[in-house]
Amino acid sequence: MPATDHQPDFAEKARLFGAKVRSLRAERGLSERTLAERAGLSRGYISLLLKDRGSHKDSHGEYKLPNPTLDVIWRLADALDVDPTYLVDHTRGVEVNVGRSR
Repeated sequence: MPATDHQPDFAEKARLFGAKVRSLRAERGLSERTLAERAGLSRGYISLLLKDRGSHKDSHGEYKLPNPTLDVIWRLADALDVDPTYLVDHTRGVEVNVGRSR
């Protein structure tokens, strides 16, 4: 069963994830292309994540929200120099100057 079928608040969590990635990308002064290169992902996929839009449509013809895999989350976290848990923690909003403690 896809996450979107059993979690009624999936949309809110997906949008928060996108907001965190957008905020971190802007804070670090990264272009979509640079973020994609650092993460080893396509620029098109990064663009969809940043726009809170998946690449597939639902039964109503509307685009589904992105649902990145663990691999994608880890790649983005590494590229943005942030702990992956920050990106998926729906109890924490978008924070400024979030970085890993090294």
